[in-house]
Amino acid sequence: MVWKLFNPYLWAVKVREKLYLKGVLKRCRPKAVVVSIGNLSVGGTGKTPTTLELAKFFSSRGVETAILLRGYGRKTRGALLVSAGDRPLLGVEEAGDEAFLYASRLKGVAVAVAERRCEGARLLEETFKPDLILLDDGFQHLAIERDFDIVLLTPKDLRDRVLPFGRLREHLSALWRANFCLFSKTSPPHGELERLCLEMGKPFGYLGVVGYRLLTPEGEEVPFETLKGRKVGIVSAVGDNKGFQNTLKGLANRYGFQIGETLAFPDHYGYEGVKLDPSLLWITTFKDLYKLREKTDARLLVLDREIRLPKNLLEELEKVVR
Repeated sequence: MVWKLFNPYLWAVKVREKLYLKGVLKRCRPKAVVVSIGNLSVGGTGKTPTTLELAKFFSSRGVETAILLRGYGRKTRGALLVSAGDRPLLGVEEAGDEAFLYASRLKGVAVAVAERRCEGARLLEETFKPDLILLDDGFQHLAIERDFDIVLLTPKDLRDRVLPFGRLREHLSALWRANFCLFSKTSPPHGELERLCLEMGKPFGYLGVVGYRLLTPEGEEVPFETLKGRKVGIVSAVGDNKGFQNTLKGLANRYGFQIGETLAFPDHYGYEGVKLDPSLLWITTFKDLYKLREKTDARLLVLDREIRLPKNLLEELEKVVR
């Protein structure tokens, strides 16, 4: 526990939290309902697919839905509208990979990026007037008030440490601010994760994986069976490259294809100068596809993970989003 006493980052995070909660640092209150999807660690917990599913769920029920995020990796600054609900208005480098993904895959959902989320919320309310703003990666962004905080947790978080000694952005005790614990990268029951949230009086549920699909860049499904006996490459730049690789290795064993080459880069990597072997069929993520397809002639496929949100989470959210 000595690392806690001598971790200036941890103490700075705690002081900042106190200043916001006591009103010393000002917060904004959007007119729309704000639901934050966040985590405690540095990436790789499933925020993006969770945000996608929530946007589909509420927009399909007639709720005017928008997504607001920082836009990591983009070559622009300030508050920008990425989509008004029909198509991307900016390129992937101007919007950032995650924002471009949302704008490309969601219809009827506005998307905006902003380092200062309050500015982004104002832009959305001026141009789109949403009923609901989904705040992607918003748990630590305390400047904007929210109505509901979803925090994704993985088993690894239980034994990790706060930056710079580990990958946690906040200590586990920060869960007191959460409204719901969403467990990912594990199957029920996980006693330690459940006890952690029960002790704090937080409801919890598990992010379920329904299955996997292979898609072409145009969205056509490719049966896994067609890869039997073939050699493929894996390329990704996400928060949990190892997890992505392990999933594909499991699928390779199941369907009889081989992994020929594996390339992994830091999250939001731009792929400048990266060359893919054109003799291989490369499998990547949606987030990486939009950057890679502009920089390689190699054939690409996307591994799409179909997820299921817990029923009790959706029930809680429907009480907030009226």
